[in-house]
Amino acid sequence: MYNLPMAFIKRNKITILLFILLIVVYFLVRLPKLLVIPIFTDEAIYTRWAQIALNDASWRFISLTDGKQPLFIWFMMLSMKLFKDPLFAGRIISVIFGLFTMVGLWFVSNELFKNKKNAFLTALIYIFYPFAQVYDRMALMDSMVATFSIWAFYFSVLLVRKVKLSTAYTLGITMGLGALTKSSNFFSMYCLPFTLLLFNFVKTNFWQRLLKWVMLSVLAIVIVQVMYSIRRLSPLF
Repeated sequence: MYNLPMAFIKRNKITILLFILLIVVYFLVRLPKLLVIPIFTDEAIYTRWAQIALNDASWRFISLTDGKQPLFIWFMMLSMKLFKDPLFAGRIISVIFGLFTMVGLWFVSNELFKNKKNAFLTALIYIFYPFAQVYDRMALMDSMVATFSIWAFYFSVLLVRKVKLSTAYTLGITMGLGALTKSSNFFSMYCLPFTLLLFNFVKTNFWQRLLKWVMLSVLAIVIVQVMYSIRRLSPLF
């Protein structure tokens, strides 16, 4: 049993080393002079919301006063307990979620093309993509939006290809977290039917697998709606 992790490491030694190298390069690009960019108006608003919510539990849903979802503010609250500088506390959240976006792009590319070279190239392009470099260094919701969008797409692809209950649960939770980050993440749910382009229509038991996919997709959507209803806990809803 204990030999399984070692066997996995030996089989994928080069892949693991390249992954570590990617992560190092990512942080070398994202972390230096993180506070050199002047604070943006929305950053100031979100930072203040997080400070208020951290010190007053009755304002944990303060972002709803402006029609914004609360998840990013909650992460900023946790970060502010670790870092004294509130702007750094907010921006480091985006840096971390940018890393998850990069990893998600690797998995999406590898799943779609079954080619690790393409997967590493995709992740490398993301690291140096100027648009991502800006948003991954600012205390804004967009990095989290990208993370949950990419991972929702990945699990959507897995669901349409493997049609598993566990994948549907994970997809629902991922899309739910995305919906609690920003309304634009509902786009992942709306795009779910289009993943049928990847459905294997040639394989046996076609109708049975299609019906199962529909049921699991509905389950994932129900999970999203249940998670999104957390906002009803606040009178600000």
